[in-house]
Amino acid sequence: MLRILLLLMLFSSTISAQDWVRKTDMPGPGRFWAASFICQDKLYTGTGRPEFSSSTRLADMWQYDFTLDTWTQVADFLGGGREGSTAFSYNGRGFVAFGTPFIQFTSDVWEYLPMTDSWQQKASCPASFAFSHGFVIDDHFYIGPVNGSNKMYSYDIINDSWSEVASFPGADRRAQVSFTANGKGYIGMGAGVFGGVEDDFFRYDPASDSWEQIASISPTSDQSAAFSIDNVGYVYNAGGSGGGKSIYRYDETLNAWELVSTKPEERIANCSMVSYGGSAYLTAGELTISGSNNSSQQIWEFTPLVSSIPETINEKLNVISISSNSIQLNFTGQLSGECLIEIYSLNGSLI
Repeated sequence: MLRILLLLMLFSSTISAQDWVRKTDMPGPGRFWAASFICQDKLYTGTGRPEFSSSTRLADMWQYDFTLDTWTQVADFLGGGREGSTAFSYNGRGFVAFGTPFIQFTSDVWEYLPMTDSWQQKASCPASFAFSHGFVIDDHFYIGPVNGSNKMYSYDIINDSWSEVASFPGADRRAQVSFTANGKGYIGMGAGVFGGVEDDFFRYDPASDSWEQIASISPTSDQSAAFSIDNVGYVYNAGGSGGGKSIYRYDETLNAWELVSTKPEERIANCSMVSYGGSAYLTAGELTISGSNNSSQQIWEFTPLVSSIPETINEKLNVISISSNSIQLNFTGQLSGECLIEIYSLNGSLI
């Protein structure tokens, strides 16, 4: 009979820590297609639609304190109730732009002033947008493509002025996702204006004012969100048959998308996600419960924490049964991940 001496586990990849934590729900009505931004170390989120069939569009705004895990209502968005706005941050300043109060798209841009809890209107864009997301590189915000064309625009935040940049090379779309990583902007996914859902991605280089296509993502979705942490881009993909709640990370070296996490509990689509302090925060959205969609008040913190396990780790092993040609083992341990199991006989031979 074969006797087992030792079990060694050498982990060949990193081990993920708990990466999703639910925080205190947002007050006020649930909503989807809300806008969120970071301003002076606080998260601000608001506007949106309270229900899919509702004709109401919200203008309320709420401030979230990361340290205290508490919410405070602030001044309503001065542009009025709307959904599908985009929001962005620059140097401690927060902006909400575009969106639609019902059918028409808007071109206005507003800056939130936390010292006075007030809003200030900025220069309007030459084009109108709704359900479109842009990205910030240095002191410029980029948005596009324009509905019905492939035009892209750049907003000079310092000088409060707009200019047209290189046209978007992909098909016209809205409900796309976007993020910034290593000084370049990324746009992908979304819904085609004439139907269909896109899976392609493009990278913009402001130094050369040019675009290049990168790896497409699967599954496709027009209800997703994107963000970046430590110059790495992530997509919260709300599409596909696997529950629509997966996080994909873009590997720039390999030009590939890697599935790295799945959100616990129910799927939330049409949410907003912003990053702060090494984490990303999913707020509001369309919550899927038992096949029905409900407006969400939830906020989730996602942290892509990984820790290397470079050394050999000993864990508990129970031998269930041994026969002439098989061994049944039961491993008990707290770690999870891809591993190599090495089993040795009493004479030191690797089995």
